[in-house]
Amino acid sequence: MSHVLGALINGVGIVVGSLIGLLWGKHLAEDFRGQALKVIGLFVVLIGLKMAWPLPDPINTLLSIILGAWLGSALQLDRRLEHFGAWAESRVGQSGFAKGFVAGTLIFNIGAMAILGALQDGLTGKFTILATKAVLDGTTAIILTSVAGWGVMAAGVVTALYEGALSLLAGDLSTVLKGVLLTDVTVVGGLMIAAIGLNFILDNGVIKIGNLLPALLLPVLLLWLKSHGLEFL
Repeated sequence: MSHVLGALINGVGIVVGSLIGLLWGKHLAEDFRGQALKVIGLFVVLIGLKMAWPLPDPINTLLSIILGAWLGSALQLDRRLEHFGAWAESRVGQSGFAKGFVAGTLIFNIGAMAILGALQDGLTGKFTILATKAVLDGTTAIILTSVAGWGVMAAGVVTALYEGALSLLAGDLSTVLKGVLLTDVTVVGGLMIAAIGLNFILDNGVIKIGNLLPALLLPVLLLWLKSHGLEFL
């Protein structure tokens, strides 16, 4: 339990923030909620760009995004996520699940803070990074839930499971997820988060985030190729 406590704290922080958003959001004017969603989108773009900057290896990042989008499109991941959201909404009998769940899951889990925090907890039993992340995610969840739906709460459960799994596997992952690879994954993840923010601002889902998910795995392949003499710059 001690090595997954940080993940549990993070998940609880998101759930509590979501509950506050559900209760408080009902009292907000619809026009304000629409405007707040765009402001959140702008903030998410800023977070994503901050993660991606400075761009240490632009060619690798571009290849990861393009090849990842191609693979995701071939696998129709975005469509499958939409179908999962529709299925989940039909099972729970309420609308508004899919948008909050997908957006929340990606925002809370893509980035170095989730990875490093989980590794810290798993290796040392300390959860300072994830405790800090719980405050940040909980605050984000308050506003996000009020404008994007109660599925954000379910994203808290996914976050706890994801970070908990990383903590339990910390001994093995710490030798892999470090240095250049962690930087490359963080940059790609930051661009994906920025894309989520753009979708909030434009309010039409112009970028299919689900199709970009394989891009998070491409830095591993590209780094392996580079280590075997294939350079892209």
